[in-house]
Amino acid sequence: MLQPPQRSLGKWIDVGIAGMLGVMLVAFVPLTYWQGPAWRTTAIDVFGIELPSVLTVQPWMSFEAFLLAIAGFSWLYAAGNWKVNVEGRRKIYFAVSCAISLFATIVILGNLYGWRYPGAKDSTAFSFFPNRNQTVDFIAIGGVLAFGYSMEGLRGKKLSHVVGLVASLLSLLALISGLSRAGVMLYFGGIFLWLIFILRRTAASHFLKIGLPIVLLFFSFFITSHDTAVTRTTELISSSANWGSDFRVLMFRDTLKMIQDAPLTGVGLGNFSTIFPQYRNLSRTEHNVVHPESDLTWLATEGGLVVILFLAILIVSYFRKCRASMNGRSGAYRTIALIGVIMFLVHGLFDVSGHRPGTAYFAIIFAALALPNPLKNRPTFKPVIWRCLGAGLLFIGVLWIIGGLFYLPTHSTMALDIEESRAVESRSLHDLDRASQAVDAVIALQPMQWRGYFQRAQIALSRGGDRFEVEQDFRRARFVEPNLEMIAYEEGLVWLPYDVKRTVSAWRDALNRTVGSKSRLIEAILRKAYRNDALMAGLIELSQAYPDFRARLILYLRGEALSRELEQELLSDPSLGKFTIQQRTAIVKHWIGFGEIDDVEAYLQAFGDTLDSPWFMFAQLRFKQTRLEEAVDMIREGMAVPGIPEVAMGQGQIDSLKRVFFLSTNDFSKGIALIRYYLERAEYREALRVIDALLQLSEPPAYVYYWRAEILYQLEDYPGSWSAFDAYWKQIK
Repeated sequence: MLQPPQRSLGKWIDVGIAGMLGVMLVAFVPLTYWQGPAWRTTAIDVFGIELPSVLTVQPWMSFEAFLLAIAGFSWLYAAGNWKVNVEGRRKIYFAVSCAISLFATIVILGNLYGWRYPGAKDSTAFSFFPNRNQTVDFIAIGGVLAFGYSMEGLRGKKLSHVVGLVASLLSLLALISGLSRAGVMLYFGGIFLWLIFILRRTAASHFLKIGLPIVLLFFSFFITSHDTAVTRTTELISSSANWGSDFRVLMFRDTLKMIQDAPLTGVGLGNFSTIFPQYRNLSRTEHNVVHPESDLTWLATEGGLVVILFLAILIVSYFRKCRASMNGRSGAYRTIALIGVIMFLVHGLFDVSGHRPGTAYFAIIFAALALPNPLKNRPTFKPVIWRCLGAGLLFIGVLWIIGGLFYLPTHSTMALDIEESRAVESRSLHDLDRASQAVDAVIALQPMQWRGYFQRAQIALSRGGDRFEVEQDFRRARFVEPNLEMIAYEEGLVWLPYDVKRTVSAWRDALNRTVGSKSRLIEAILRKAYRNDALMAGLIELSQAYPDFRARLILYLRGEALSRELEQELLSDPSLGKFTIQQRTAIVKHWIGFGEIDDVEAYLQAFGDTLDSPWFMFAQLRFKQTRLEEAVDMIREGMAVPGIPEVAMGQGQIDSLKRVFFLSTNDFSKGIALIRYYLERAEYREALRVIDALLQLSEPPAYVYYWRAEILYQLEDYPGSWSAFDAYWKQIK
């Protein structure tokens, strides 16, 4: 506002920026001008979801994203018109080096002591952003810029530039402490890019004398400093054969389908996370996805390929402008800035730092510093236009800040948070009318988010509303998020007190949604159904289509229900072959404990060899038949006999141990020596006393349990021997 831009950054740069902003506005054009995607038609016609008549499904959020884009480009024009000489550039780089040193030190200490930044408490390492990759981008680029600044100073023998070398080393330490393989690769990639530029500009002798030794020193430091970081980096490079199955690649393939559905216009700014579930297939997991792991694909999905075309015009014209400014007194510092821009753009292919104002504005500063003096460019808008634009952006920014400070709905995120909190509070106070109004406001803001419909269905069910309308809202929730199993599972829980059939139907959908192992979901379902006969009956029918579910459900049955379901399974397949060996073994063990013994014996005689440790199954059957001696004999025959470690002691020491061992049983080796001594002489009762004393110690080895069982067998205490063998079996399995 005080010093508005006076000059353009270049004709084609202007064209690229204007084109991008213009295409972004297409999100607010009514859909009557083109056909919408299939999911939009389904949402409106089949599920009755009320969507805006314009392209974007979240106009408020799209407008906020558009304002951020204007602010970013305005910042580029403002910074690009700075009049900075060589000394001014040195001061800027000195300040950046000091700042990077501070931030890198905080990151190192944060990772060392387990600190977490208030706005990034869920990050896996210390980070100034919710996603640590943005901190990695900031630190890596800053470290390379500081390195280039230090090398320029050392070549000119300016000691003040040593601060850049310190900052660069601290940056590397920060990246290593955060276990960031991408950050380390970006850091060294930037330094080697700097070396390439230097080789083009100066004689190789300077480079060999100063730059190369320091680069090798830094690289050696990385190799020797942190094994985990080195391992993660080398694994990434060496596993190229698996790159095609990497989550980022799968995300890209799903995102490409989204782009193909709206190639020219995209889906509107700020809409990726709400619409991507309609295209998510290969990258399905139990977690939600906020972005496509790439600035480029994110922009392509939301703005369309036309925006990418204008972005390409912008980048190409920008680099053509920069190429002419690499010489002269400021050439070296412009080169360093350009390297930072290249690093930022490359990282944007694999991450989303460009969508974070903190990292984007940092990169824009150096994008401006790499440009030549704009005095030769044509004039830009009149100052009054820039001042009005700046005043408008400032006003909106202040509104957003006030909203965050005083909990006012001046920004969409605050409005959502306020309405969601109001809904939760109203439900807790049983003010369902107010809660319903709050949920309707949430749906109006985000019509393609599942939570609003889910909450509205819960409220309507609590009020005794029309079951059909409640079911429709649950269907809407499952439609807008067709991948997460948790939604369908939670719906089943909501229906449970009201309608068991709808609970079973919802859980069927949850099982179909599950990616990978269903064991956790199955266990949660069965725990809820264990004492509910009506629900268990529905789940028994449901389990017919899911062998894993069926195997686990049988373990929850008792008495007549168990006999009935086992009979049905045996009629369809006498060997229970549709189950895995582990599942069959668990079923037979449960059958022995709670089913008909005669039927179990017939099965074991016919198909015992298809089980894990069939001799143990036979032994359990004999125990159930109260044929204890036979049961223990089978276990003794089936189990390998564990040895007892030898402890060298003379007869005199043994005699001494007999007298003092029970006064202090802390010496395990002495107890083992006594056990061997008593076993060799068949003094089983004395050996049992020693073993029982050793079992009082923390975490005795498994073989102690075995020898206790064997001793009890020799003493003809078959029930005790069985229990001891069973305890040993649990130790070794």
